[in-house]
Amino acid sequence: MSRRLTFILACSILLMNLATPSQASDNMQSTGWKVDWHASARMAGSIGEYMPFWARTGEDGILPVRSSGLITAGTDIVYNHQNGLFFEAGTNLAGALALKSPLNSKPVYGMVDRLYVSGGWKMLRADVGMLPRRGDLGGLSITGGDFLMSGNARNLPGVNLSADWIYFEKGHWVGIKGNLAHYHLFDNRVVKGAMIHNKSLAIKFALGRKVDLMAGFDHYAQWGGEGQAVSFKDYVKIFFARRGDASDSWSDQNNVFGNHLGREWARLVWRSDWFALTFQYDKPFEDNSGMIFQNFPDGVWTLQMALSDRKAWLTDITYEFINTTWQSGDRHDRPATEEEKAEQDPSSSFYGKIVLGGMDNYFNNGPYVSGWTHYGRMMGLPLMTTCLPGADGITRGIMNNRVRGHHIGIAGLVANKVPYRFKATFTENFGTYAIPLADVPWQLSLALEADITREFTSLPVSFSCGLYGDIGRLYPDTIGLTFRVSYSGHTRLPRP
Repeated sequence: MSRRLTFILACSILLMNLATPSQASDNMQSTGWKVDWHASARMAGSIGEYMPFWARTGEDGILPVRSSGLITAGTDIVYNHQNGLFFEAGTNLAGALALKSPLNSKPVYGMVDRLYVSGGWKMLRADVGMLPRRGDLGGLSITGGDFLMSGNARNLPGVNLSADWIYFEKGHWVGIKGNLAHYHLFDNRVVKGAMIHNKSLAIKFALGRKVDLMAGFDHYAQWGGEGQAVSFKDYVKIFFARRGDASDSWSDQNNVFGNHLGREWARLVWRSDWFALTFQYDKPFEDNSGMIFQNFPDGVWTLQMALSDRKAWLTDITYEFINTTWQSGDRHDRPATEEEKAEQDPSSSFYGKIVLGGMDNYFNNGPYVSGWTHYGRMMGLPLMTTCLPGADGITRGIMNNRVRGHHIGIAGLVANKVPYRFKATFTENFGTYAIPLADVPWQLSLALEADITREFTSLPVSFSCGLYGDIGRLYPDTIGLTFRVSYSGHTRLPRP
């Protein structure tokens, strides 16, 4: 589907839904048709060349990196049936007036943020199009609870079949969830038209009425695109992470076909009458050594407390320790001894070497040089720094994937009516094993955000403001401000 056709289709859905007559009611029914709509205008400015880290990070990659004005408008139509069937369709368009940057060569540009159709029954769901992955951990986590899909880059177009927690018995003591997805990458990259395969599986155990233990595995693979093999046979190789055959490249024959990566995670939740405490360990892997925990303790370690009183001045607090410096070790291989060589195959590309499995080089890949990026933005942990696009507008991977840091997030309500969020992130940045950063630059990024809702002002709009700052040696020191006006509404359609 061309970009022009995608934009026309998104505008059509938006206009048709906004044209629906208002039938709003204070007593909303749980079943039937409903239309939600929203629009916002955001102004952002800084004293430096770029906006601070937290003022340009997240929100599905639509935030300009320099001073800008941004407008968004979207609508969603939802149908729920009493037997568990549901249907959704929607779109969200964004337009920006921003100072030119490596990520936007034009001062005025637009984009389709969301464009999707979804449907399902109870816990089973099918999504077609572009829509964000659901975030987690109260919106205060550095990754949103997902090391690989943090909501920092533009939404991927594709098809996702998923199942939310399905329990085997009425007591909900054991449950599973998972997904199977296929996505396309339409941005300007080294291997144009590349695709992404994704599947996941997670299991949940209830350890009594107040404790849940969960663990999961997500697998992703980049494959296909210009100059690459694309067939059902190749998809089978991707699905089962098999090596390439004689018709494939040297890299695919000696490793596995395509660019494979993923995450393994575990979470423990303890609920009391006063609060809920969550601990999560979320680690990436790039190859087999990472899958067998040779890259431990790399990952994001999260500890979060959510208070039961949701109107207190402090409702949520999150602490995270981030480490991606080990990467299974600082050596990929070593020379083999004469005894070891005698047992090796002389025709193997690894003849004379013993593979140790280190230097995983997270989110970079040889054939897929643009790595784990989309429209120039990091799809995973946003603390990893992407290479600036070249003169051709193409991003060539990640230049800083060895990071160690601490992150704190706090949320609550002022005067029981004004929600606020505070974030503080400190990192040490080592670059990559191949190209380390000199003197290990440190970085401190701060954010303070507040919302003034329509209930507080009795106005038909809501306001949000943010104060941000960067101090350190990775990014230039700067201070930034943002101000947003938002309008949203909904209507319940009458039953036929």
